[in-house]
Amino acid sequence: MKKTVVAIALSGIVAIPAAMAEGFYLGGRLGGSELNDACNISGTACDDSQFSAGFFTGYEWNEYLALEFAYDYLGNFETSFVQGSTGYLQDDTLSALTLAPKLSYPFTDTFSVFGKLGAAYTTYGDRDDTVLMGGLGLEYDFATAWSGRLEYQRLNDISDGWFKTDVDTFWLGVSYSFGNTPAAVVVAPAPAPTEPVMVTVTKTKTFEQVSGQEYFAFNSSKLAAERKGDFDPLIALLKEHPQANVEIVGHTDSIGSAAINQTISEARATTIASYLESQGIDSSRMTVKGMGESTPVASNETKEGRAQNRRVEILVPAFEYMVDEVQEMTK
Repeated sequence: MKKTVVAIALSGIVAIPAAMAEGFYLGGRLGGSELNDACNISGTACDDSQFSAGFFTGYEWNEYLALEFAYDYLGNFETSFVQGSTGYLQDDTLSALTLAPKLSYPFTDTFSVFGKLGAAYTTYGDRDDTVLMGGLGLEYDFATAWSGRLEYQRLNDISDGWFKTDVDTFWLGVSYSFGNTPAAVVVAPAPAPTEPVMVTVTKTKTFEQVSGQEYFAFNSSKLAAERKGDFDPLIALLKEHPQANVEIVGHTDSIGSAAINQTISEARATTIASYLESQGIDSSRMTVKGMGESTPVASNETKEGRAQNRRVEILVPAFEYMVDEVQEMTK
């Protein structure tokens, strides 16, 4: 009956529609497991600590809630137990299937803590039991779609006749989230054959640039030195076209007070304006303002959305200019 319940739970996870794949993640983990009070007969061979390995998969509804399934090989243990006046020795493999909700709390954009409380189906040789499983851990998003985690797990009160123990495991794992893959690049078809013709034309030009959180230190308006080169195309455009002006607008996410966010947005916009002025762009050509948290472009309920909202938008409004150029005329 216990095996049937676990099989049904696993089948339910596999049968979730492919359209929901963006919430799925898959990972592996290595660690060490220890049995509690599993060496009870003096003078007998006993080994209650072993290397462990496993894999896990889950579905994440949001950054706070997920459902996670795992298979763990916990090790090959030599145990000795006493029941009444009889001693029992066993040398066998211990494994577990676990299913539990995973509750997370992100305390930065990349780090979160999590806890799990659910059920585990365990086997030790020909002995099996369904027990309570709990876990606590720290998770780190170190790249797009990739996360690492450090986790403590406990299987509580595994018992079958004389066999009775708890299992403590420390895990180090890594996982891949299928919903965070980069967008595909679409390649346009080649143009039709053309021939060159010299003409004088009136053209319209504009320029847009968005500078994100990486341009500034945390909670700071100081521009990162290694990011200054990103403004070279904008500076070159403004120097080439003295009739062009530029609008610089700072924005923040909704974390913190509205007044502080307004001040930070203004300071960051002013920092970029000051850098442009230091590169020879007259301040009379700039419009600088901060919008605080008032104009988000994404939800502030997720860390990805908050990262998009922390930005400085740079816009050169459309302007006209004359140029002689070679145009390709279709035959």
